[in-house]
Amino acid sequence: MANITSNLIEQVNDAIADKTALNLIGGNTKHFIGRQPVGQAVSLKNHTGVISYRPSELVVTARAGTTIAEIQAQLANNNQTLVGEPPAFNGKATLGGSVAAGISGASRPFWGSLRDAILGVKLINGYGEHLRFGGQVMKNVAGYDVSRLQAGAFGAFGIITEVSLRVRPKSESTTTLVFECGAASAIRRMRDLSVSAHPLSASAWCSGQLFIRLSGSQLAINHCIETLGGERLENQDLFWRSIRNFRHPFFAHRAQPLYRLSLSPAAPHYEQLGDTLIDWAGGVRWVYSERSLSTLANLAALQGGHATCYRPIDRHAECFHPQSDTAKRIHQNLKMAFDPHSLFNPGRMYSWLGRDEAQGGNSQ
Repeated sequence: MANITSNLIEQVNDAIADKTALNLIGGNTKHFIGRQPVGQAVSLKNHTGVISYRPSELVVTARAGTTIAEIQAQLANNNQTLVGEPPAFNGKATLGGSVAAGISGASRPFWGSLRDAILGVKLINGYGEHLRFGGQVMKNVAGYDVSRLQAGAFGAFGIITEVSLRVRPKSESTTTLVFECGAASAIRRMRDLSVSAHPLSASAWCSGQLFIRLSGSQLAINHCIETLGGERLENQDLFWRSIRNFRHPFFAHRAQPLYRLSLSPAAPHYEQLGDTLIDWAGGVRWVYSERSLSTLANLAALQGGHATCYRPIDRHAECFHPQSDTAKRIHQNLKMAFDPHSLFNPGRMYSWLGRDEAQGGNSQ
């Protein structure tokens, strides 16, 4: 365990004095997401340790540089696990980076996201202040939910130093069933199963195969197997890890940009988009496409969703779903409140959430 908070605050104060941008890095496992990082590197990999773990209360608190793998290992001793199945990325992904990127695995539609599990955070803001938001207990509702605001913000509002999370018990039994079917049929079946009494914990489709994961009591699982049929998947943990860690063959690097479309699970299959991997029970469609972000964003918006270019060819172009003028002002006001000098990951999410807007500009 190591606490380098004082060093981090010193780096922030130096950056304020020197007007230097800071590139916040945990395990650097999600460097491919978003626009090109800029600024002086600030590493949190040595800011580590599980500070508090209360199994009976299902709560854990750890420093931001602690790896997901280390936390999961401690939780496993009490047959517990993190909510949202955040990817471990070969044991290098950190808690702070996972919260900042807001990535969750296949159980997200059924058990919630990592963001949903956040109880509190400690954060170094753009004034060099070390602040606490939220707490370490379930029933903490005072004030605005600033803690969860950090999830998916890519470090735009400060350096996350500590996170408190609720955790969940592991299921008694888990089985994955495989069915041969097309994408349109898979979407219909995922939708029907999601509103059934079956204990689903994940469902995905790729290359003509539908994967249904069931988690619960052994008795309930056996009943589902008899009712649903299908073939049992061997090495099921490896399969689901391959998707959330981007190791599945579908995610192999290609010449085209990789997009993530978050849609209504009932949205139709867009065959015209080409090769697709469907996750989150139909709520996420991974596609490779030469189409522009704005085109795919408009398509996603028609289904009540949004689009993100996860693996862009041009790291200087916009990667996240376009925002309305009102949403832009909210983002910029939050950035000004937390980071008035625009130190932290400027422009990583949006070009207009960068250094220029700190002086009132709006670079796009």
